Amino acid sequence: MADRSATPSLSPVLVTGGCGFIGYHMVKGLLEAEPDCRIHVVDINADRNRIPNVLYHNVDITQPKALQAVVKEAKPRTIFHIACPDSMVIQPSVFHSVNVDGTRNLLSAAKAVGTVQAFVNTSTSSVIHDNVSDLIDATEDLPVLQYPAQKRVYTLTKAVSESDVLAANRAGGNRSMLTTNIRPATAFGERDTICMGKIVATARSGRAGIQMGPGNNLYDFVYVTNLVDAQILAARALLAAYGTPPPPLERRVDGQSFNITNDERVLFWDFHRAIAASVGIPIPKEKVRVVPLWVGLLMAFISEWSTWIRSFGTKQPPISREAVRLTVIDRTLNGEKAKRVLGYKPKYSIQQGLEIAGKWFIEEEKQNAKKAV
Repeated sequence: MADRSATPSLSPVLVTGGCGFIGYHMVKGLLEAEPDCRIHVVDINADRNRIPNVLYHNVDITQPKALQAVVKEAKPRTIFHIACPDSMVIQPSVFHSVNVDGTRNLLSAAKAVGTVQAFVNTSTSSVIHDNVSDLIDATEDLPVLQYPAQKRVYTLTKAVSESDVLAANRAGGNRSMLTTNIRPATAFGERDTICMGKIVATARSGRAGIQMGPGNNLYDFVYVTNLVDAQILAARALLAAYGTPPPPLERRVDGQSFNITNDERVLFWDFHRAIAASVGIPIPKEKVRVVPLWVGLLMAFISEWSTWIRSFGTKQPPISREAVRLTVIDRTLNGEKAKRVLGYKPKYSIQQGLEIAGKWFIEEEKQNAKKAV
């Protein structure tokens, strides 16, 4: 387990994507851990999800000169790289420019400024998953999939960024930047627009009772505050190891990747309905309508092609075959390495996370209703 007898300061910190869902919680968690932490946030839209006493920069990480200027101003000791496009919106050129070019720009800027000791990259657990077959108790030792085993452009670009981040670890010897990759399970929580936000929208539209397939597939999720805790633990471990020879592999954080889960597996569709219940839309079991998988795939196929024909490929279908498949497969991760090496332990259960996040979504709906009047 990482030595946490001393807790080196993370400050100053640079957070990319710090106005997004995970990035916002990262900034919030940093200030809770270190109230005097000096934080610079880089985001393509820095006018949302802001927190007082944080320095925000409207910067696109695909623009190297603008990014270099901010990194030079911030002189960060710690970087949390979180900026990322929505993985469910198919946009190959954006995936490559942000996930690959953006990460390379950031690594280059970090090397040039010479102050960065810890670089924590938020990756994705899907780098070891083809998103079609079951993934069961997967460890970090599984190979990162390449084409054609991996066909998702988003995931392929995240795999490249993972590789680049690990290649930068100790690239100039023991007194150079240390890096690590964090691979979260599907994250949820307040301000989530991808997982919980979309399920809440589905529930409010009256479709929370629809279930694809038999509903016996297990999933790992992670509440966003727990994910932030893991990222901070990783950063502190890197800072503690900075300037020293690499420790034995069983205690090493730098140059490694870590699965982060809530350490409690749940049935995917039970979780789906638990989200609905958290915003006041409980679904009794007798009200659940089971749709056979083949029907869901057929509907998705029609949706994909009709959308493509109407928009000539410029718009996203409301449902895709990939999204349907992801709701019926097992997708579980082994998180023992993070617990053993980082000392990670989730503070909030899934139910506690849903209660907190559900209250936020309810309050947000009330606020939006007031604005609309």
